[in-house]
Amino acid sequence: MLPHAVPAGAEDDGVVGEDTEDQEHGVEPARPPLTAARAREMTAGLREAMDDVRRSVAVLAARVRDAHAARVWLPLEHSSWESYCRAGFGISRAQAYRLLDVARALAAIHDAVTAGPGLSRTRDTDPGTAAALDSACPSAP
Repeated sequence: MLPHAVPAGAEDDGVVGEDTEDQEHGVEPARPPLTAARAREMTAGLREAMDDVRRSVAVLAARVRDAHAARVWLPLEHSSWESYCRAGFGISRAQAYRLLDVARALAAIHDAVTAGPGLSRTRDTDPGTAAALDSACPSAP
């Protein structure tokens, strides 16, 4: 039988492939409704897993940054950073550089957060300070 064919004698409710569409896309069939408490519990578990992934990516990115900065591929006799990444981890040079970008972005965020409440160069400072900054750093015409 074809996936969207209606068996003989079955009523056609006008909805094509309702029973098989989720299965074709790898989604499980609908389940009975959850209670609000169970939905909150599942959401908390999902949030925890996402936080774990974020922490893991941050650690991975920092270690990739450190390995790149130390030029670890040289004493290990790889011809390049790309060769090292492919042989050691099965990732491309582009993937490794994306992790380096993540590490740089996380470091910048960390630096900005830990810098404290010093003067800002944006308009969130008081008007007198903003004017002083504008005169010290004039914009291009």
